[in-house]
Amino acid sequence: MPLSRDSLTNDSFKQAMLDEAPGEMTLMDEAAFEASRQAILQRAREAGELWVFGYGSLIWNPIVEVDARRTARLPGHSRRFCVWAPIGRGSPERPGLWLALDEGGEGCEGVALRIPAEKWDAETLILWRREMISGVYRPAWLTLETDEGSLPCCVFLSNPAHDRYQAEIGHAEKVDAIAHAAGSLGPCRDYLYDLATGLRDHNQGDTYIDRLERDVRAVAGDA
Repeated sequence: MPLSRDSLTNDSFKQAMLDEAPGEMTLMDEAAFEASRQAILQRAREAGELWVFGYGSLIWNPIVEVDARRTARLPGHSRRFCVWAPIGRGSPERPGLWLALDEGGEGCEGVALRIPAEKWDAETLILWRREMISGVYRPAWLTLETDEGSLPCCVFLSNPAHDRYQAEIGHAEKVDAIAHAAGSLGPCRDYLYDLATGLRDHNQGDTYIDRLERDVRAVAGDA
């Protein structure tokens, strides 16, 4: 089943992920899921706006309804392929890697997306069903840098406590996993290529992603 607005709205995407490889995914506790969403909604009410930082697929496929975009940068963080994916972009036999945002580094460029005020509840539920299905991420309220000034924003960070998270993965191992893994959402390398294209479309760069794309294309024969 594709990741789509319909499959997230009716919550069928979650069951599809569970059925893809039974036993490979543990769902996030429902109470913790909702508490994390309500905590971000409270911060948004205090700020008067709800912006979400897109550093991965939210850049080119946000799915949620947005009424404004800004190129942005999150200082002190770096995007990394650091979460093993036995479903979606991989299989139990050949896991792929999911992208996450780690603390540390010089900063991460991306796109801030504003959710319309009257749609906060409905749209964050869709967003949480996309990002928080198994707890591999943890939502935080951080401050982005934009051309218009500082911007308080919801950011989905990596969750080092999750059993799929691995802080240190060698470059060659990442290249092999991304180049060869595939799941119900398609080849893992397609995600990487879409990310690289999305960054270029916004005149943004990431030497980590550039190097991975170059080496994955060479290994996969997509150069």
